Parts: sequence; structure tokens; C-alpha cells
Amino acid sequence: MLPTKDTKVSLPLPSRRRAALGALSAVSALSLIACGGGGDSAASATTTAPVLSGLSLSAGTLVPAFASGTSSYTSTVAYATTSISFSPTLAESGATLTINGVSVTSGGSSAAFALNVGDNAFTIVAARSGVSTTYTLTVKRIALGVSADASLSALTLSTGTLSPAFAASTTSYAVTVANAITSVTLTPTASNAGATITVNGAAVGNGSASGALALNVGNNTLSVAVLAADGVTARAYTVTVVRSVATSSASADATLSALAISAGSLAPAFASGTIAYTATVANSVSSVTLTPTATNSGASIKVGDAIVASGSASAAQALSVGGNTLSVVVSAEDGTHVTTYSVAVTRAAAVSTDASLSGLTLSAGSLSPTFAAATTSYTTAVANSVSALTLTPTASASGATIKVNGASTGSGAASAAVALAVGSNTLTVVVTAADGATTRTYTVIATRAAASASADATLSGLTISSGTLSPAFAAATTGYTASVLNAVGTVTLTPTVASSGATIKINSATVASGSASAALALNVGSNTLSVVVTAQDGATSKTYSVVVTRAASSACSVVPEETAGPYPADGSTASSHNYNVLALSGIVRSDIRSTIGSSTQVGGVPLTVNITLQNVNAACAPLAGYAIYLWHCTREGVYSVYTESSVTSNYLRGVQETDANGVASFTTIFPGCYSGRMPHMHMEIFPSVAKATTASNKVKTTQLAFPTDVCNTVYNNASGYSASVSNFARISFASDNVFSDGYSLEMTSLSGSVADGYVANVTISIAV
Repeated sequence: MLPTKDTKVSLPLPSRRRAALGALSAVSALSLIACGGGGDSAASATTTAPVLSGLSLSAGTLVPAFASGTSSYTSTVAYATTSISFSPTLAESGATLTINGVSVTSGGSSAAFALNVGDNAFTIVAARSGVSTTYTLTVKRIALGVSADASLSALTLSTGTLSPAFAASTTSYAVTVANAITSVTLTPTASNAGATITVNGAAVGNGSASGALALNVGNNTLSVAVLAADGVTARAYTVTVVRSVATSSASADATLSALAISAGSLAPAFASGTIAYTATVANSVSSVTLTPTATNSGASIKVGDAIVASGSASAAQALSVGGNTLSVVVSAEDGTHVTTYSVAVTRAAAVSTDASLSGLTLSAGSLSPTFAAATTSYTTAVANSVSALTLTPTASASGATIKVNGASTGSGAASAAVALAVGSNTLTVVVTAADGATTRTYTVIATRAAASASADATLSGLTISSGTLSPAFAAATTGYTASVLNAVGTVTLTPTVASSGATIKINSATVASGSASAALALNVGSNTLSVVVTAQDGATSKTYSVVVTRAASSACSVVPEETAGPYPADGSTASSHNYNVLALSGIVRSDIRSTIGSSTQVGGVPLTVNITLQNVNAACAPLAGYAIYLWHCTREGVYSVYTESSVTSNYLRGVQETDANGVASFTTIFPGCYSGRMPHMHMEIFPSVAKATTASNKVKTTQLAFPTDVCNTVYNNASGYSASVSNFARISFASDNVFSDGYSLEMTSLSGSVADGYVANVTISIAV
């Protein structure tokens, strides 16, 4: 859900503004400061930008290792790697993830992205409620022909003999030296001259001896790491040098008497002679410790590469999702005998907490309201002849399970038939997320009509509070017209049903038979009011329509001044921003459905907006040569610039000059309805196109309103406007903090359809 129109958003300035305003600090999180609607009062709230808790690649290694606070990474892959996928995980639920604009599920694997030779840039964005965190990753694919040989052709030791004898494919060796030998050197030679070599982390020249490597009594592990010329392929060789003890009386016992793990359980149960174990832990367990106890007190113990005191816990051993092998190496006091115990720890994958439905249908009747994932309560009415219903629920996330009235039902499959009694029946759909704990319950109240319910859906009377119905009312006639004066801004309808069991809705609002409806707002011009009568049987219905034509005003009046915030992007300090799309080349345009220079248009029902500008100080004469800056939200309720934190994304914003008749026309889409505001568009008026470069030159700021019947038609029938259905149901002109003081001079007159698009006409009067 986006902030309301009066929400202020603090974001970093675009680079084009930094020269004028000075260097800015890097911004790692976004804050939202909620301000009061169109008035002077303000209140604040804060929303924290979502972050990742993990990121893994299908090939290559992140550099540096992933950390939530680190936003920039690199990785290198071999030429043979032609594509790569990513597995990002959000620190908390409720946010969305995209990689180079493609949606990805948290904890899941993305689609494969093709890799070119050289650098390939990827942008990972975690977003929620209009705020986001961006991570960048550059994956370098090595060119063809660069050697991937990471083997040694020779490896010698300054003292002692390798066992087994050296072979390029053998990576593990052992050698025993006398107690008098306190250090050794290793001389590795790479098979390919372009490879690089390190010994115990220190760089060593190809065919050159390493520095002296100190030896403790007992086991000493020396590592030789070879990195091929391609910078990706690596091979590790290890040499375990056993330095003998000074005396021959030392113990040869290299066993453990106990081994414990901090999470999970060892399988099988520990026994000194058993050296291989497994354990399983939950996804929430990101590390474990091992506590080994030596049988002989003189033995030494290593967990991984770190020495651990007998009977003490090791350092935390990080766990990746999936298999992790932890080693416990016990070296006897005699420095010769060694036993290695292994613990294969499997960390479970993260599981989804999504317990929502993406769809719910009935075998008979229709859901009211229309299904939306966030709406959990519905009603439906069926005829008496419908004695049972099946429900077909579809889970939003794989792995979720569903029960309909307690019986398991597959996602996307019809439930078992649920018997219906006459009257009200409560049907429940319980969705359990893949985590096995998160649940959501959807309810459907199904009303089955009585056997003797009337099928009469006619009216016996219909009156209008102003004007006269034409033709005169007759029960069988469903279409009427009426005309009212311009001074009549609203009317009421009083319908009376022929059958007492029937129900009535006028423009979707329930009205009692014989009672007047709520006031129905009228635009200048044609207004269609619908009266839907549903018979007692719950199935039969009839729709009566009254087209009310409100006369135009005989004189023009100055349009109200309205707030421009918080999304003007006009160079003003509104919302604490200095973004200015008015300074962009190409902002003067009639089709505003795309970002300047892009052919990609935002989706939505096509809409042409014709704005006639006139001067009340000149007998309402048209104002030619003026400039109008128009901007509004998408069908999802999103504003450009502020969503992307950059003026380089500037869809649904543009400037047009009024012609000789004072008309400026824009090609755009029907706006969505976001929470807290009636559907609207913003506009600023400038004395000329030359002046339309900064908010300081504007002469008027106002907004455009849209008829409720057209909004209902678009939102309930056009693709992509699903969020607007519930938002529009919770708002009205009376509760809107901008239009509550009047909107007649800002109301557009619309014609057209969802299939063919709409044309909006409006006359705006100013005093100049």
C-alpha cells in the first residue's frame, strides 16, 4: 500500500542535483513521514527499508562474503558457465524481491540469467510500502582460452617424504618428521605457468620454496591453494606433517570419549569407535558448536582449523542451507596417531509463511465482494434448487495446504460438496503455509433461498428528488432519463419493490424499499444511476437505469486551490525533495504513458484528458498559450520518481500548451485508487511553456476528480486494478481530505468504455 497523497518521503537526491546542493551522505534506509491530507496539520510514521538476510549463487563465490549491511559484491565464473541464478532471502516477510526487474520469491531460486564474457551487472531490489534497499552484483565471466588448470605438477618438502608419492590428482598427503625438526618449507610447482599459489595463506612463486613453516609436536596441517589463470578454478592440496614427540612413552590414544552438538542430535548415538555422524537442524539454526572430549588427556583436538580444549565447546560453525560437514581431528600424544570424526549437519531450507489464496471460486453463485487475496470474508446467495456447493481455492504459494470445512482440498481443485441448509451457511477455507504454523481463514456466508421464495425482481414504484422521470414509471420499463438544473448537485432515488422479499441496491449501496437513497452526486452532463433489484430467491435480478443530465453552469467560477504534495517533482521543496522533471528535455509531450525516451508504457485503461482553461476575469474567455503540468498514479497506485528515487523514471508526467481554444490534451491511463484518497489527478498551471520549468512560476495548483460510477466500472472490470476495488470501497468524497469541501468545479465528464478507453473533459477556470 502506498502512502496517501500527503505522505512525505525522504530519499537521496538524484545526481543531477548534487552539484547545486553539495555532496550527500550515502542513504542505507528510507523513512516515511506521514503528514495530514490537504490541510495544515501533520503526523509522522516511519517505515524501515527491507533487507536481505542471505544471498547465494548457482556458480561462483560472493566477494566479500554476504552481510545484510553490504550492498555491493563481485563474483567470477569460468567461461563454461553461460548462465547464473540467484537465491536471495528476505530478513522478514511482507516485502517483494526483483532481480534486474524480474520478480523472485524469497528463499527460492531465480530464473537463469544469461552471462556475456566479461562483466555482467545485476541489481537486486527488496521493496515494501514504497521503500526499498538495493544490492548490486557484478559477475565476471572469464574469456575463452584462459587456462582452468589449477593442478600442481610437483610438490616437495624440505624434510621427509610425502606419502603417497606425489601425483597431480592426489590432494592429500602425510609425512612424519623427527622431533628435532621444528620447521619445514614446501616447494610447489603449478602445471600451468599462469596459476597462482599460496602456502598457508602466503603467496609463493611457482617452483619456489615457501617460508619456514613452524611445526608443533603432533599433527600440523599445511595447505597449498592453487588458483588457475581463469581466476575461478581452484584446487587445495594438504600435507599433514606429524612431528614426533621427544620420548617414546607418549600415549597413542587418538579417540574421543564424548562428542556433543549444540543443536539437533547425533545419529547414531556417540560411541568412541564410531567416527561418522549426522544431525539435522531447523532453518533458523545458522550455526552450531561441537563439544569433544578426548579419551586421553594428552591428546589435542581441532574442530575445523581451530584447536579446542577437551570438554569445551568449539567456536560457532556456520551452516549453509543443505549439507555441511564438520570435522573433529584428534591427535594422540605421541604425535603420530590421528583419528578424524565427521558430523554431517543438514540445515533445513527456509519455508514459506504465505497462507493466502490467489483465487477462490464457487460452483454456484458469485462471491461478494469480488475475490481479493487480502479479503477474507465473503457472501453469496443461491437459489433454493442449489442444495450443495463446492469451493475451488488456489493457494498463492506452493507447499501450502488447504481445508474446506475441515476436509483437505488440493490447491486449484474443487472441494467435496458442502451441503446447504435453507438460510445462512458458513463455509470456511483454512490455508496453512508451508511452515506449518502460519494460517489464514477465509469465510463464505452462503444464503440458500427458501423453497417458496419469490422470483419477482420488479419495482412497483420509482421516484427522483429533482426533475421528472421520462417516460413515466412502469414496472416493465427499465430505462429512464431526467434533467436537472446546474444548481442541483445531487439527487436521491426512492424505489419500491413489488415483492416484499426483494432487496435493492442503488449504485452498489443497499436501499430499503420505499426509502430514499443516499445523495447521489451529479457531474455536469450525463450521469447514469443504476437500481438493481434482487428477488427473494437470491438468484433473479433486474436492473433499472436512470440517466440524469445536469445542466452546465451559465458562468465560470475559479477552481479551488489544492495541495500538490507529496509527489509533484516540480523543483519545489514539497515532501522535502528537490526533484524537478520540468527541467527535463522531452517533458513537453501529450502521451505521458512512458518514461521519456522509452517505448514501454504503463498498463491501464486508455484515457484521453481534454482540459479547457478559461479566465473568469475576461468573461470566461479561453486562455491560449498557457502550460498545464499533469501527473498522477498508476493503476496500482504508484507515482513515478518517488517510487524509483530518480527523475529518470518519469512516466505519467507531462506538460502541454493550451491551443487557441484554451484546450490542452493528454493521452494517459485511468488512475488507480490508493488507500485514503478518491481517484484523482494533479495539475499545475503556468503562464507559458517557457515558464513551466519550476514550481515557483506556477499560477494555480488544483486536482481533477472522477465520477464514482465510472470508477466502479473500471476497477471491477479492468485488469490490474484489483487493489483499487477495496481501497475505493473505503473512501468517499465526503471523507476525502481534499475533496470533502467540494469538488464540483474539479469533476471530469467521462464517456467511453473499459474495452475502448475513455475520454475525460473538464473546464478549469482561473483568475488572471
